[in-house]
Amino acid sequence: MASPARRLLQRSDLIELLQLPDPKVQWLIDTHQIRPLRLCGEERFDSRELDQLIETYKQIANRKEPRDN
Repeated sequence: MASPARRLLQRSDLIELLQLPDPKVQWLIDTHQIRPLRLCGEERFDSRELDQLIETYKQIANRKEPRDN
């Protein structure tokens, strides 16, 4: 199975893809859940790392038991 092509994303791409405000994206960075890359002084993010982060959160969500109302 081939892995998806690697792309370098900007912070605005992360905000759009994750549908999170900038402070929450910064929290993901600060807690090392996603690591920025510095290229020519600009911040970029590896799309494969973002895909892995999303997959991990999906797996965690699937493990949670439904709450009784």
